[in-house]
Amino acid sequence: MEEIIKKAIAKAMIEPVKQARENSVFSEKGRIFLDASASLYGATVSEELLIDAKGKIMTEKDPDYKNIIRMAKKQARAESAIGRDIIGS
Repeated sequence: MEEIIKKAIAKAMIEPVKQARENSVFSEKGRIFLDASASLYGATVSEELLIDAKGKIMTEKDPDYKNIIRMAKKQARAESAIGRDIIGS
C-alpha cells in the first residue's frame, strides 16, 4: 500500500517538479544549465545577465537570448537533480 501511495505522489508531482527545474536556471542550482547554453552562443552569464561575445548585455528582444533561455530550461527540465528524490528521474 505504501508503495502505491509513493507512486501516486510521484506521478502527481512530475509536472510541478519539472517546472521547478526550468525555473531554476537563474538560481545557483540551475546555473550550470544556463552557463552551458550561453557558451554555445559565445555568451557568458554574469549575475543574472547574459553577456554576448562582444560584451554587450543581452535583452529579451535578442533572439539568441530567447534561444539560450529556452535551451537551458529544456536541459534543466530533463537533467536537473531537483526533485529527483520525489519523482525518481
